[in-house]
Amino acid sequence: MEPLSVASVTLASILASLPANNEQISHSNITTHISPAIAGQWVLDLPRTQKMMDVIQDNATEEMTGDSGTSVSERRRYSTSELTALPMNAQNQCKELYNFAADNEMWSVSGKEWTYGRYLVTHPDEGLPIIAIQTIHDNNEMDCSGNQIDQSGEAVIAYLKHDNNQMQWCADADGVDCFMHFERVLP
Repeated sequence: MEPLSVASVTLASILASLPANNEQISHSNITTHISPAIAGQWVLDLPRTQKMMDVIQDNATEEMTGDSGTSVSERRRYSTSELTALPMNAQNQCKELYNFAADNEMWSVSGKEWTYGRYLVTHPDEGLPIIAIQTIHDNNEMDCSGNQIDQSGEAVIAYLKHDNNQMQWCADADGVDCFMHFERVLP
């Protein structure tokens, strides 16, 4: 998840609205709320990157040979057709799970990485609602796309386009330039 500040409100005004350690808010400059419409679990499918393919390839090589002590350059490289013959869990795209709780807490899981934070939704006078997420903790493990970045303290702000079991995060208030597409995980 990359930090993005695209909203017309300032990041400071949204982050100032987040309660710290269950602290009550005495006054807010903007109207925010926890959105019951997005409460629950969502999945984000990310496209495979070359880095992710290399990680899958290295893991498959390790599983097939049982050898984790050799360098990547010494291992046999598998073709794309051989990679598609891998077990289904290795073929699946990179999926991140996001959980939005009713108490404005959010946590996500991607590969071995998990993050915890807080979120708020605000409704400007015009355009789509805005979601702001501040990451409080990141376990700093590798995510499913092969990246290992500690996102603790980072914030993400995006326009929120929501329709039943689909949610998009967009860069514009009209919801034309959307960069993340989520599907609700149904029970």
